[in-house]
Amino acid sequence: MVYVARFVAPKFIPIHMPIGSRIPMYCTGSGRAYLSALPAAEALQILQASDRKAHTRHTRTDLDEIQREIDATQRRGYALNPEELFLGDMAIAAPILDGKGLPVAAVHVVVPSSRWTLEEAERKLAPSVIECARAIRTSIRTL
Repeated sequence: MVYVARFVAPKFIPIHMPIGSRIPMYCTGSGRAYLSALPAAEALQILQASDRKAHTRHTRTDLDEIQREIDATQRRGYALNPEELFLGDMAIAAPILDGKGLPVAAVHVVVPSSRWTLEEAERKLAPSVIECARAIRTSIRTL
């Protein structure tokens, strides 16, 4: 997955993630959101081909555990990612689908774990992340 846009909040905590950075699919909210919208066999193939190294002590690297999280993401419509790529960052992400229902991208919000609990972020932000992904889907279908 390639990072293509960034909007910084007033209370920004710097993380070096320049536009164009490649981020892993298996341990990021955006990656898991994207994978959750793929056919299961295709998502599994991507996961099996991934290096799946631990970036933090919270990174899930076990294929079965990652697959369970992707299944949960598919059921709820958004991914949760508590500090798996960077310590101190939690992400909520939703897939952006094309007209055929296949993922073309994902949108995510990252919040600091020093200011938010995962439950609070999920409750307050997940509905907006899902709505943003749906709005983008509607916009790209009209292009």
